[in-house]
Amino acid sequence: MSRIFNFARRPFQDDRPVYVASVVLLGIGLALLIANLRLFTEYRRQVADTRAEIEALEERQRRADRKAQTARSAVSAYKLSALAEESRGLAKIVAERRFSWTSLLARLEKTLPPEVGLAHLQPRFDTGGEVWLDMQFYAKNREAVVKTIAALAKDPALDGVELRSETAADPASPEPFQFSLGSRYEPPSRTAETAKGNGHGGVKGTRR
Repeated sequence: MSRIFNFARRPFQDDRPVYVASVVLLGIGLALLIANLRLFTEYRRQVADTRAEIEALEERQRRADRKAQTARSAVSAYKLSALAEESRGLAKIVAERRFSWTSLLARLEKTLPPEVGLAHLQPRFDTGGEVWLDMQFYAKNREAVVKTIAALAKDPALDGVELRSETAADPASPEPFQFSLGSRYEPPSRTAETAKGNGHGGVKGTRR
């Protein structure tokens, strides 16, 4: 009868299934890791694309807002300029309607020196409602220019009297000397109290 001798301290164990399972699990884990990395990379790319699209949309919105603001400002400026132009036009119309030839001619008749005659008178109305006068006179000599400017300068209705031109005509003419003046003119209604206060009317009456 033979005997079987087992020199191992413990019974023999087969670990190959464990190794196989470990390798399989490791392979599955690597596959899952790679898949997760791909998903994460794709997610990051999609997020980056989405952010880029959002930034592009926000930039388009900002440009649209700026254009809208510019358009609103342009419309407001146009409305203001149109309103201002209309107001200036109305001021000019009012000044033209308030203008009185009778009052101006009577004023000049009382103001001008006796030796000076009026040859031409042309009022101009600007968009601010102010009236400017272009006046042409004739006289016998140049000394009348100084007298005329001094007389008109004393009239509160006339402001900024200036000499525009002077011309010596034919010596055979009875009034060989002509000159033109320019001045700003205020309607008498604005200067009546001033003229009354400084007694200008009394001086003119005495001089005439």
